[in-house]
Amino acid sequence: PKHKLSASALTSFLRSPKLYFWQYVARLQPIQKSVITFDHDKIFGIIWAEFVDRFYMGVPEEENEKLALNSWSEQIEGWVPEKARDRLTKALEVLMPLYYQTFHPEDGTRNGSELWIEDGMFVARLDGLSLDKVIHEVKSTSRSPIISEQLWKVQHSLQVKLYCVLSKATAHCVEFAFKDPPHQLYRGPIEAVTEKQRMQWGQELVVLGESILALGDKEENYVCHPDGCCLVTKNMVSMCPFQTLCEYGLTETTQVFYQERKRREYT
Repeated sequence: PKHKLSASALTSFLRSPKLYFWQYVARLQPIQKSVITFDHDKIFGIIWAEFVDRFYMGVPEEENEKLALNSWSEQIEGWVPEKARDRLTKALEVLMPLYYQTFHPEDGTRNGSELWIEDGMFVARLDGLSLDKVIHEVKSTSRSPIISEQLWKVQHSLQVKLYCVLSKATAHCVEFAFKDPPHQLYRGPIEAVTEKQRMQWGQELVVLGESILALGDKEENYVCHPDGCCLVTKNMVSMCPFQTLCEYGLTETTQVFYQERKRREYT
C-alpha cells in the first residue's frame, strides 16, 4: 500500500472516513491552529507518554519534570483557555513526582524506549514492551465512575489489539494517569494474550485494513461524517480541522490553509 495503517488511522476512519482521507491519504494538516480545533488533551497525552518513556530511560526526576513542563508550556501557549491550562498544568505537577515515588525504571516493565513495529499493512509505536513481550500502554485520562469499565475499553481497543498482533505480545498492561483530582496513578493487571486471540484480532484488522485501502486515493470515495469528528455540546465545541475542505473541497483557495503532514504525525 502507498501508506501503512496505524491505530490512529483506523480510528480516524471509523470516526469519519473523510477525516481519514484528509489526514492519511491526502496527508494534510492545518497550517494555523485554532482554539476550536486544538486538542490539548491529546498534547497532554503525548507529553505524559514522553515523560514516562524518559523515566524508563533513566532520566533524573528534576530534569524529566523540567522537560515535560517546558514542552507543555511551549505547545499550548495561546491555544488553551486559562482554566484548562491551569488544571492540566497542576495535574502534571502532581503526577510527575508521584510516578517517581511509585515506580522504578528497572522494574522490568520496559525493555528500552518506545518501539516502532510494522508489517506489510500496519505500523505502530508502542509505549513500551518488556523482555517477555508484555505491552506497557500508558494513558492520561479523566476518571470514570467505574474504572473497571474504563480499563476494559482500553484493553479491547483497536490500538491494543494492533499492538499485540504486530509485537506478538504474550500479554498487555494498561496504566492510567488521572488528570482530575485527586490525581492518581493506576496500573492495571497484566492480561494474558493467547495465540488464538492474536490470530482472531489479526484477521479482523486485515479485513478492516483491506476495506479502507480498497477505497483508493479519490476524495469522493470517502464520506464526511461530522457526528464522529465534530463535538458540539453545552460546554464544549471541538470542530474537525478539515471542516473547510469537507465543505468546499481542496481548491486553490482552500489549499493555502493546509500543509503536508510529516511521517511522525501521520503514523
